[in-house]
Amino acid sequence: MVKFPSPGHVSRQAKLRKTLIFVASVGATVVASTRSLAQTIEYGALEQLFGEPVTNSATGSPQRVTDVPVNMQIVTANEIRRSGARDIPGVLRHVVGVDVMQWNSSNADIGVRGYDQAFSPRVLVLIDGRQVYADHYGYTNWASLPVELGAIRQIEVIKGPNAALFGFNAANGVINIITYDPLYDDVNTASISGGTQGMGEVSAVKTFKFEGGGVRLSAGGRIDDDFATPIPTSAGTLTRRRNDRFALDLKSVFRLGSDVQLGLDASHSAAATNDIDPTYTLANDQHYTSSLMGRLTAETGWGLLEATLYRNWASLHYHSALSPPITFSDEVTVAHVEDLFKIGSDHTFRASLEYRYNTVNTSSFAGGRVYYSDYAASGMWNWTITPTLSLTNALRWENLHLGRSGVVPIGYPFNNSDWNRVVMEISNSTGLVWKATDNDTLRLIVSQGDQLPNLADLGALLVPSSAATFSGNPNAEQTNINNYEINWDRALPEIGGSFRVAGFYLYGTDFATVGPAEFFPGSGTAPYVTAGQAGSSDARGVELSLTGMFAKNWRWGVNYRFESIEDHFIPEAQSGALFVDFEHVTPRHVVKANLGWARGGWEIDSYFYYQSSTRGLESLPFNAGGFLSPVPDYLSADARIAYRLNDWATLSISGQNLLSSPQQQTSGPRVERRIFATLMFNP
Repeated sequence: MVKFPSPGHVSRQAKLRKTLIFVASVGATVVASTRSLAQTIEYGALEQLFGEPVTNSATGSPQRVTDVPVNMQIVTANEIRRSGARDIPGVLRHVVGVDVMQWNSSNADIGVRGYDQAFSPRVLVLIDGRQVYADHYGYTNWASLPVELGAIRQIEVIKGPNAALFGFNAANGVINIITYDPLYDDVNTASISGGTQGMGEVSAVKTFKFEGGGVRLSAGGRIDDDFATPIPTSAGTLTRRRNDRFALDLKSVFRLGSDVQLGLDASHSAAATNDIDPTYTLANDQHYTSSLMGRLTAETGWGLLEATLYRNWASLHYHSALSPPITFSDEVTVAHVEDLFKIGSDHTFRASLEYRYNTVNTSSFAGGRVYYSDYAASGMWNWTITPTLSLTNALRWENLHLGRSGVVPIGYPFNNSDWNRVVMEISNSTGLVWKATDNDTLRLIVSQGDQLPNLADLGALLVPSSAATFSGNPNAEQTNINNYEINWDRALPEIGGSFRVAGFYLYGTDFATVGPAEFFPGSGTAPYVTAGQAGSSDARGVELSLTGMFAKNWRWGVNYRFESIEDHFIPEAQSGALFVDFEHVTPRHVVKANLGWARGGWEIDSYFYYQSSTRGLESLPFNAGGFLSPVPDYLSADARIAYRLNDWATLSISGQNLLSSPQQQTSGPRVERRIFATLMFNP
């Protein structure tokens, strides 16, 4: 996003006019639409029909994953179960192009195609279309997500920026978590687990079906100790606490008629974890989240209409040895309406409007609030040019109004009026998909996404001290990321598998620092320091993956990613001095492989992960800046052995980081071997 007005204002106005004309033309043609789109997607039936995972998240219409106009990988429920993972980061660790920084036993940060960092901010995370990443810091606390692994039908990993198709802040990738639909799926499971690090966990999913609808209820709780490995001196002297998590989620769908459905969802979670914060310092965090969502869909003569309204409440209590306690209470309200319709048999359109309001308190200096209202319009056109060639174009226009209210500290260099900004931007996405043969698919993608500064960076973070007061900045810029890539998918029926190669080039501007980059003298007080803009960065890379089966009972896979990043940062930010560095901390070579066997009641799966040597960011004493420390190359392995005791009970033993314990994988504490047993019931 860019400030408005600004240099180049005339050209942006021209882009804006083009966008509005496009959206208006889409709306004007709604009357010609036909009623040929299903209201909800019955994944199971379509998967059996196509013989591969399906999705409707990219264009709104059901598609095979090989036909979508984005680079998407779907992790199925069967793959989640056989991974042996205890959480979503453990599942995603096996996906090509996904980077996982494991800081401790219950906390990790996830990036897509490199660009990972503590409190990773550039990945949009959704659960059934609802945003679950935290706006106050713009990151995802994975332990606090209100979803059980047993309730997940599939996890869609979309690589590269895709704000035009997936929405607000999809800057470098999207993790879209799809849970089972109680209207079509009858999922009933319960499990109990125990293992090393004092881990104990219970989880349950129950579906209630009735005439005209269904309700799915899931709940889970977990406790464990953190790793016992020493904390780096640079991470501070805070004592690590015991981790715990509780989550409750309800999803319901009601048929109000043959053409109308109503969905009502509610969730709550509470998690206490040890985090590595954006300055690579150990912190004790407590996260509380709650959400209510309603979704109404109706198949009409104007197309498939959908209206969604949800509200998220998030509370973060943060404490480290180097700052006073910080408490954020964030509220997000989102209203979204869209129409999906067809004109003829070859043209599918989606037009949508969205309103978003977000507000959070200032902390640790209390008494102020930072907020914004965002108005967005988007349009998508999917054109089936020939039976083997399709083109998808999407545009999204953002109009964000920033504001602040309440008191300001004495000597503060900003007034509330400094937050009276309007930020406008247009995002776009183009995907050309060519089904060259029955087994070969080529895909060309050009996409764009923007990372808006989180509310802490925009002024909600306000931490006074005797030496200086660290504050957010109302003039913080957004990061703009552009992506260009080509994919080739090849089905390999002779080995029961597939091959994919993807080459990509990413270019991003105005990456933000974490450490102080701008200084403002206080009026008779200590100076104020804020984050600033580090500069631009570009990445070139290739992803290769190959999967297959043999002897009916064996499955295998191997993937490789090479990525080279070049940062063009200001001198003050080079070598991680301002806690931002992608060129040196992203490994150039990552290899992942898996081998599994299943027969009768047995399942045995193993996973291997190799990462070339790299470096990691650490904090200088008293948060005086950052520096790079070496992280050697390493090889790790995960595994799971399971035996089905009878028709309704399965016993499994899973392990993570089995080859070497402890092992240095990041600049944080070394990770330990983890082993746990799970008894799962499927009545």
